[in-house]
Amino acid sequence: MVNKLSVTAKRAATQSYYELQRNRKKFFARKQQRTSLAAAKLRLLGAVAGVALFAALLVAQYAQLVQLNYHTEARSRELRVLQDVGQHLQLEAASLRSPERLEKIALEEIGLQYPGQNQVMMLAAGASLEAGN
Repeated sequence: MVNKLSVTAKRAATQSYYELQRNRKKFFARKQQRTSLAAAKLRLLGAVAGVALFAALLVAQYAQLVQLNYHTEARSRELRVLQDVGQHLQLEAASLRSPERLEKIALEEIGLQYPGQNQVMMLAAGASLEAGN
C-alpha cells in the first residue's frame, strides 16, 4: 500500500508540461468567467438602480404636477367666489346709488323737503341778477 501512495504522489507531482498548461488555462478561464459574471451582475445592478432612480423621479414629477393641479383648482374656486362677491357688491352699490333710494332717505331720514314756489328762481341765459330784482 505504501507503494501505491508514493506512486500516485509522484504522478501528481510530476505532471507533464501540457497538463500544467491545461490546468493553468482552466484556472484562468474560471477566474475570467467569475470576473465576467461579477461584471455582468454589477451592470445589471447599475441598470436596476438607474431604472429605479428614473421611476422615482418620474413619480416625484407627477406628484408635483398633481399638487399644482390641486393648487390651481383651489385658486380657481377662490377666484369664482371673489367674482361672485364682486358682482354682488356692484349690484348693491348700484342699488345704494339709485335716485329713488336717495330721495327717500333725504325726505324721511334727513328731513329735507322739496323747495316751495317762492324758493325757486328761474334764470335765463344772458340775464343779469340786477334785472331780475
